Amino acid sequence: MMIVNENKLNFMWTVSKYVYGLVPVVIGLDKFFFFIVDWNVYVSPYAASIVPIMYLVKIIGIIEIAAGLLILTKYPRLGAYLVAAFLCLVIINLFMLGGVFDIILRDIAIAFGYIMFGLLTELKETARIQ
Repeated sequence: MMIVNENKLNFMWTVSKYVYGLVPVVIGLDKFFFFIVDWNVYVSPYAASIVPIMYLVKIIGIIEIAAGLLILTKYPRLGAYLVAAFLCLVIINLFMLGGVFDIILRDIAIAFGYIMFGLLTELKETARIQ
């Protein structure tokens, strides 16, 4: 049995919720406006052969926005696991693209963070509060 300090848990969870929720929303919106980066350069030729880049990047943006909103609203655990799963697909795409191992490693760490947020959310939902 674990007893958790409610204030510490709530603080960690709330900060994580907003960071992990807002980031995919902002990045998803950027898939439409390209203020941060030209996302088209990160699409592998294989992925582009399935769905044209102009549509694929926007579809990805919509998925990211939806997942971020899930985190920010009623379903943070589901949203966190959705982003983590989506990042796994991004990582596979980046392996097919090649030459971007620094970004692949960063995305692995980010996916791990989303999984940890999902687990933290589960802990928050099931914890006995001190």
